Amino acid sequence: MTTWRRAVQALVTGAVAAVLVAGCGTAAPAPLERRDVPAPAASDPAQPCVREAPAADAPAPAAPTGLDVRFDRATNVIDLVAGTGVTLPAIAAAVGDPAALREVNPGEWQLGADLAVRGGAELQISAPQVRWLKLASAPGRFVSVEALGGKLDITGSCVTSWDEGTGSVDTGFDDGRSFLLARDGAQMTISHAELHYLGHGDVEAYGLSWRTAGTGGSITDSVVSHLYYGLYTYEVSGLSVLDNEFRDNVLYGIDPHTGSTKLSIERNVVHDNGKHGIILAEDCTDSVIRDNVVYRNAHHGIVLYLRSDRNLVEGNQSFGNNAQGININESGANTLRGNEVYDNGETGVGVTQLAEGNVVEGNQLRGNQQDGLRVVSESTGTAVHDNVIAENARYGVYVDTSGAVDLTGNTITENRSGIMSTGDPVAPDSANEVSGNTDADVVADRG
Repeated sequence: MTTWRRAVQALVTGAVAAVLVAGCGTAAPAPLERRDVPAPAASDPAQPCVREAPAADAPAPAAPTGLDVRFDRATNVIDLVAGTGVTLPAIAAAVGDPAALREVNPGEWQLGADLAVRGGAELQISAPQVRWLKLASAPGRFVSVEALGGKLDITGSCVTSWDEGTGSVDTGFDDGRSFLLARDGAQMTISHAELHYLGHGDVEAYGLSWRTAGTGGSITDSVVSHLYYGLYTYEVSGLSVLDNEFRDNVLYGIDPHTGSTKLSIERNVVHDNGKHGIILAEDCTDSVIRDNVVYRNAHHGIVLYLRSDRNLVEGNQSFGNNAQGININESGANTLRGNEVYDNGETGVGVTQLAEGNVVEGNQLRGNQQDGLRVVSESTGTAVHDNVIAENARYGVYVDTSGAVDLTGNTITENRSGIMSTGDPVAPDSANEVSGNTDADVVADRG
């Protein structure tokens, strides 16, 4: 039985029990088990790689076939034009310029030129051959690795910016910083890797980006920290983002954007990022955000924004974020199901602006510092079914919209007030179990 189905079954069982004892006192919902999380992680700019390096006795990769690599010293660009099974040692041997690419210690490589992987070429960066790839990055000068129609596979390696002058990563992003990019139909696959201190605010240079239709790939079981954006996509489809940690990134942890569709964002831990943890923004549709742990982000935990429609947000834990745990803003036909949304600095779930036809069902919305659920502005057609909405500091449910709200089968208890609406009552008294709230169970402010 899946996590959300177990949660819904428990909620339904609890709701039945509450009905049976109605009139004899309300049975409080079972306590919500809060997740223990570590304190914010410390980072050493001189030694940013945090995972144990793979054993160095693995067999060397086979020699590449069809290698065609060109180095333009005037532009400081290495072009990998063709070749399969291409490795950094093979490129270094072909280029013959240590300033452009060299091994500085066993398994530790430094890239001093831009590296482009063109259509028809395939580059493999993998440990233990490449335990750590340092991308030259200093004030006013940086390099990048870009898959421009080709294939880039990073497996088991740590990739960071690197400033030789300071002997550490480049911690300043305002003047440019090295980055990874896939576009023009490229396939970039990252697994068991680390990416630290990459990216800056220029378009395509956010740190780790997949861009343009036909581009794809995945990132799995990796650690991504201190990037400008932890992950960014633009007009890509089918990207898999599975079992990673995204932390301490300057703005967002995971940011699919503009026309990205059919994404799988599952089982990631996303925390301590400078704005939202996970955001689908501008026409990001038909995707799944499932079983992620999202906490201590500087604004919202999970966001669906601006026509990000028909997405499933299921089985996540979103807690301890400074603003809302989950926010739906100007997006429709989304389903929020079986999530635990608790102890956030503002509201648990917000349905706002022109949001239309969203479903909020079988969730735990508890202990938030404002409301459990807010349905406001011009949102309409919101269905709120079978949730436990409890222990929130202000209202369990706050409704301030003229749009339809279907509020049924919820247990709303131990909030300061249960249901607050600014117009007519949003549900018949018998539609929900509303009792045991501190000030009032139902409040209507008709102005």
